[in-house]
Amino acid sequence: MKDLKLESRFWIAHDGKKVFGRGPCILLKTVDRLGSLNKAAKELNMSYSKAWIIIKRAEKMLGYPLLRTETGGANGGGSYLTSKGEVLTRVYEEFSRESEKCMEELYKKYFDDI
Repeated sequence: MKDLKLESRFWIAHDGKKVFGRGPCILLKTVDRLGSLNKAAKELNMSYSKAWIIIKRAEKMLGYPLLRTETGGANGGGSYLTSKGEVLTRVYEEFSRESEKCMEELYKKYFDDI
């Protein structure tokens, strides 16, 4: 078992439906980096409509906006994380890192000698 590795994923769910997890987190971080949902979708090889649906579904289930958008203007507009969107992505990543570390320790505890 020493060459094997535990794989795990974490997501937030409501009534059995995924609300937020690794995929939406990556999408939001990419939007934050590029300043555009359209550019983020292209970089992640997904359609703009799929990216829009992912964000809107999460916002609806969470009860708050994750992105704010600005159209046109001198700077050409764009998409930006709301303060709650920033907090959610940061906290989700911190939780995932800490959880993966704990899971790795548990995996070693129970499976290292098998």
